[in-house]
Amino acid sequence: MSANGERAFRRPADTVKQLAAVVESARRAAFWRRKLSGAPIIIRSLADFEALPITPAAEYRRQPFGDVLADPAGAGWIPGPALGQSPRRVAVAEGADEARVRIIALTRALTLAVQPAGAARRATSTALVASTAAGRYFGAEMCAALIRMGTPAHLITDAGNGDLAAVVRRLRPEVLAALTPALDLADLPRSVSGVITPLGGGAAASGAERRVEILVQNELGALGCALNGGALAMNADLFHFETSANGALVATPYFSRVQPIVRLDTGL
Repeated sequence: MSANGERAFRRPADTVKQLAAVVESARRAAFWRRKLSGAPIIIRSLADFEALPITPAAEYRRQPFGDVLADPAGAGWIPGPALGQSPRRVAVAEGADEARVRIIALTRALTLAVQPAGAARRATSTALVASTAAGRYFGAEMCAALIRMGTPAHLITDAGNGDLAAVVRRLRPEVLAALTPALDLADLPRSVSGVITPLGGGAAASGAERRVEILVQNELGALGCALNGGALAMNADLFHFETSANGALVATPYFSRVQPIVRLDTGL
């Protein structure tokens, strides 16, 4: 744990073995069989893995849902394109194990907003998640993660709620997740000690002790977070990260088997 409360998550010692397992799973899906044709059949080194093609997120999202599924029987649920919000994006399916890891990645960031580093969690802390209407499913997932952490949470959207800052002042949460640009973070009640936003989303929050920015990508979830403007702490134990030739973040989840993803250019 660093001085500002951020944790450094290291890539697993058996990185190549895990990446080889991801690629093996991916070859069971029609899209990845086509995409990886001509690439090394067995991944024995990082050089073998880095010889695989990088797939832009836009290309991946155009694929038929059935073509990106490697294990249809393992799908516990299918949230839908962009978590149900876009007919122009391929749906996202996952099993229980994958959902658990995805929630772990999100919870790491939320914990930094709920409590100071090293402090005991207060059972009385409350949270409010303010989202766009289109992003309400991610907002609901964030609420569920907070509740699992022992922090009661409520979700509101910017559709039909008028002055969101007035709603925040009335509810007086201790933790505020601002997932909509409609919320003015310069006008917060003194009750708010922790603020959560997407990375680079919005101005500095007035009066909050902890400002957590989460790097989120639709197909992959929470990739990392930064506390109080500090360095970005990436979930390198859950994702293999690279940088593309144009400087974009490329990610491969170690844990994905139902709908595996190999070297996705996130565009971030």
